[in-house]
Amino acid sequence: MVNRFLLQLTYFNLKKIRFAFCFLLVISATYSYAQQPGRKVSQTFYFTGNTGVDESNYTKEVLSAINEMSQKDEKATFVAIGNITAKNGFPPKKKDRKKAEELLRKSLMEPMENFNGRVIYTPGKNEWNKNGHENIDDMESFIQDNSKAEFWPNDGCVREIEDLDTKNIELLMIDSQWFLEDWDKHLYINNKCDLKTRADFFAKFKDDLKDEQNKTVIVAIHHPVLSNTKQGFFEKTGGFKKEDYYSQQRRKLRGTLETLASMFPDVIFVSASDQNLQYLSDDGIPQIISGTAGKKTRKARVDEEDGQFASSDHGFARLTVYEDNSSEVEFYSVENGAPEKLFSKIIKRQQTTLDEVSYHDLSNWPATKKASIYTDEETSKSGVYNFFWGTHYRDVYSKEIEAPVLDLTKLEGNPVAISEGGGHQSRSIRIKDDEDHEYTLRELRKSAVRFIQSAIKDHYVEDYMQNTVAERIVQDFYTTAHPYAPFALNPILDTLNIYNAEPEIYYLPKQKNLNIFNEGYGDKLYMLEVHAGDENKDNPKFGSPDDIVSSTDLLMDMKDSKKYKVDQSAWIKARLTDMLIGDWDRHNDQWRFSEFKQEDGTKLYKPIRRDRDQAFPRYDGLIIKVLKLGIMDFRRMQDFEGGIKNVKWLNFDGYPLDQAFLKDLTWEDWKKQVEFIQNRLTDQVIEDSFKVLPKEVQDQSIEDIKKALKERRDNLLESARTYYDYLKRFQVITGTEDDDKFLITRKPDGKTTIAIETDDEIVYEHTYDKKLTKEIWIYGLDGKDDFKIEGEGDHYIKLKIIGGENNDTYDFENNRNAKLYDYKNKKNTVKGNSSKWLVDDYEINNYNPDRRKYSTNTIFPAIGWDPDAGFKVGISDTYTTYGLANNPFQTQHKFGAAYYSATNGFEFTYSGEFAHIFHKWNFGIEAGFTSPNYAMNFFGYGNETTYDDDAVDRDYNRVGIAQWNFAPSLIYRSGNGLNFEIKPMIESHEVDYKANEATGAFFNANDDVFESQVYAGGELSFQYKNKGNELAFPRRGFQFDLATGYKTNIDEYNNEFVYLKPSLSIDYPLHESGLAVLATKIGSHMVFGDNYEFYHAATLGGNYSLRGYRNDRFNGKTSFYQSTDLRVGIAKFRTNFIPIRMGVTLGFDYGRVWEDNDDSEVWHNDFGGSIFINGFNALSGNLGLYHSEDGNRVMFSLGFNF
Repeated sequence: MVNRFLLQLTYFNLKKIRFAFCFLLVISATYSYAQQPGRKVSQTFYFTGNTGVDESNYTKEVLSAINEMSQKDEKATFVAIGNITAKNGFPPKKKDRKKAEELLRKSLMEPMENFNGRVIYTPGKNEWNKNGHENIDDMESFIQDNSKAEFWPNDGCVREIEDLDTKNIELLMIDSQWFLEDWDKHLYINNKCDLKTRADFFAKFKDDLKDEQNKTVIVAIHHPVLSNTKQGFFEKTGGFKKEDYYSQQRRKLRGTLETLASMFPDVIFVSASDQNLQYLSDDGIPQIISGTAGKKTRKARVDEEDGQFASSDHGFARLTVYEDNSSEVEFYSVENGAPEKLFSKIIKRQQTTLDEVSYHDLSNWPATKKASIYTDEETSKSGVYNFFWGTHYRDVYSKEIEAPVLDLTKLEGNPVAISEGGGHQSRSIRIKDDEDHEYTLRELRKSAVRFIQSAIKDHYVEDYMQNTVAERIVQDFYTTAHPYAPFALNPILDTLNIYNAEPEIYYLPKQKNLNIFNEGYGDKLYMLEVHAGDENKDNPKFGSPDDIVSSTDLLMDMKDSKKYKVDQSAWIKARLTDMLIGDWDRHNDQWRFSEFKQEDGTKLYKPIRRDRDQAFPRYDGLIIKVLKLGIMDFRRMQDFEGGIKNVKWLNFDGYPLDQAFLKDLTWEDWKKQVEFIQNRLTDQVIEDSFKVLPKEVQDQSIEDIKKALKERRDNLLESARTYYDYLKRFQVITGTEDDDKFLITRKPDGKTTIAIETDDEIVYEHTYDKKLTKEIWIYGLDGKDDFKIEGEGDHYIKLKIIGGENNDTYDFENNRNAKLYDYKNKKNTVKGNSSKWLVDDYEINNYNPDRRKYSTNTIFPAIGWDPDAGFKVGISDTYTTYGLANNPFQTQHKFGAAYYSATNGFEFTYSGEFAHIFHKWNFGIEAGFTSPNYAMNFFGYGNETTYDDDAVDRDYNRVGIAQWNFAPSLIYRSGNGLNFEIKPMIESHEVDYKANEATGAFFNANDDVFESQVYAGGELSFQYKNKGNELAFPRRGFQFDLATGYKTNIDEYNNEFVYLKPSLSIDYPLHESGLAVLATKIGSHMVFGDNYEFYHAATLGGNYSLRGYRNDRFNGKTSFYQSTDLRVGIAKFRTNFIPIRMGVTLGFDYGRVWEDNDDSEVWHNDFGGSIFINGFNALSGNLGLYHSEDGNRVMFSLGFNF
């Protein structure tokens, strides 16, 4: 019947055919969807946006249609996602707000009063246009005081989550403009918010998805993470506006959000900034765009085969979520007040149901079962492999142990699985019993792909990394940690009175109580432990406290008031134990805190130790030792031996909390805890503790651990003193969010006393000694704070005083070695001659507990190859320091040395940079020296010089030049791709004369070019760059460089000239998938003046201009070139090593040089191509062959040269 109907349609006109076909699709989708039994509507959502930019009164029609449709819903929510005000936003002054308030009333508030449900508005770009977060706060008050609507997120913050009175839906509202804004332009931004940094926001977003993973999470965000909206040329490449889809800020935002969402099921993004209607999906993440209530301006592409949809009609999106977490989205256009369905799509639930998984009947299962973590095949490695990668505890992982079988129905309270864990390495399940107590089941086999994904934050790779060599390498790296030895910590921690979850080993079969999680969990070895959360605050393992809080919550409470105090002695004991067992992975989330209310109204917090994955590690093997030289993260990983090699790096992760909690205890307090540990942790206690381990693994490795543990215990006093001294060297002190008075008294012998008074009560007082403490940062935080420095003293500790968010008073009677930092455009009261730096810089002026003063040193090999220079072998050493004012570091020093095989030449280089000589202006230094046989090429002057490689060898055109240079500079770094540099310079060149080579044939032996010539001059350079990872396969990019300078001899020679070097490179996608990219670069070099040597001339040839010619092949007064590539990713596939993309490039270059009175009309060109292999979407190897009139030239590069 359907076929007969379709045949009859051929007699209708094309328009009717399209209408009928779309009608059939809608009816078919609706019919098939309606046949699914047992589905009940949980909530219906209506989404639109841009109501404040209506120029044709369409908004009322759209909202009227939404109102009318909502009358049939039992439970509905309307969300206007941004731009609810006109382009100029909500005026900052009350006298100017009448028009804006009237627009809000008429365009949005009044029309939605009749909506049958909740009404929610969220901010967009327009709402930030005038005074940003402050006006958003005022507008929120106006809306909520004058309508039934709610405004989220409130207070100008970034996120808010609401359950909307449903059991299976969470509406997560995000202010994306908050992320994109330049925070330096918004005084007091985030002062009412819990999340103070963009990193905090990403972490909280992940926590939100993890906490609500059994629900449908609808993310309402103004700027979409996915979009097919057609972009203009400069939007695709330049990213000049921060809101552009391909700007650096947007790429960071949408890439990270999409990656995090890909880790969890049932996440739907809904956005509105694009001013059109769209549905699209990527990596299982649905994106709805509904932005055409008002002005419609943006068209979008659509790929109907992929189930996508796009329309620029005025309208809205209707999303229906059912109780089984399935959902359906419908798009409607509105013309003349009547809604018309344009498209509908069933968004299938990604989670499985219990009926779809299998599990065991445990009624006849034995009480124990033998199992191992890895197979014998996974741990069997060759001697060569062990030499490079180490032996670790690999053999223990494949040993079978006999473990008790865990039947959840037999545990007290009959716990059932409720959610999946979201750790970076571990695979875990949360279970809950009948009394709402929660426990964690953590698999002993860790997930390598989760670890890899945690390191790659801007695109999803988990599915692509499975069954690859990269996964196997990480999986093998996990064997550096003993899988069973940490269970010996239960009796050790109990002996030391340290709260912990006391995990136990079980074999966990798949079973009914695992619920839907049987699909990915069970039938392996697991540990079972009590969850350290407030639902278990009655548990004696945690001291039966009044509450249990996270590190983040505790730090926030400590900012609010000094009545929140950490038990510092207990914290020292816990951290000394970390050092004792070699556990370096002690970041903030590895701790919870038991809260105890005290009689004086204060609250005391004692630490609860979570996780122990990195206890007793063994990091042997050559590769790890080499990696420690160049990669900071590996330095934390230290072998568990009798002594601690580097206390600083061992405690790197735990340092921020140590800095926040340990304020006023002395070495005697630390020494007391060392003695407590040494006295309680006797040899017998250690021996007995390891007897609890499975007997199958009580081998020599356990004996080695026990021996090293006893030695570390005996050496603990020395290790503790080393870390105490390191911790005391730099200190951070914070006030509260209230009005505080800071009295700083300088005293003799390098002593400085700091006292904090709040509400006429001394809440903190401590005396610091210059012998121990070299620098202190003091943060006032919120409130009107008073800072006073008095006393004469001597040998002053350096003080950096960072004001709060109100009018602070500074009175430095003694300003020696003390400096205040605060906002320039904020009212402050500065008395006397206080040394100050007032700049509008969010990072400098706001407290971040993770910011610290530290340094790193990395050493990397410098290896390369060039047909002219030969093999390059060298080393690069970079020393970087970080402090209060970074841009993006405090100082950086780079030292380099290299040898070139083709010429036996060598070079030494140094570059240094010192941040914020002026705000956002860094001071730089460059210096270098090359040996006389360090080479460039010379073929003569002009555009038609000849080269016959059959007549002369490659050395004939090589020129040995001894050089040295020195150049200080001022460097402006904006942080968004814009850089500017002012650089005076001095340099020297001396060409090596060889009669039988090109320069000897071209110049007389007594020519000035062979003399040592010293030049002075200066250079101005500008760069704007918006590109992805150039070492990978950039699909879009824009880079403009411009340098101009002047050089003149300062010795007896008379060379003098000006030069100009502009260049522009663009990567433009020929298809939106980015598989085909047209890349081009245009560049020039112009020399003004007639007195210059050949080494200062404009040259062409080599990897960065004419790729088919040798380096410096053409030499003249002016050069011009254009290089163009067509780059095509042919195939993307998963190999046994890593996911790779293979591609080819076709390249063509042309260019020429000019000399004075040059009548040459020749343009040189070359053509060729390359094969590239991109791994991990992070690094490409590119091997090319290019042909010119001089012959063929092979080149290799990492990434692309333009």
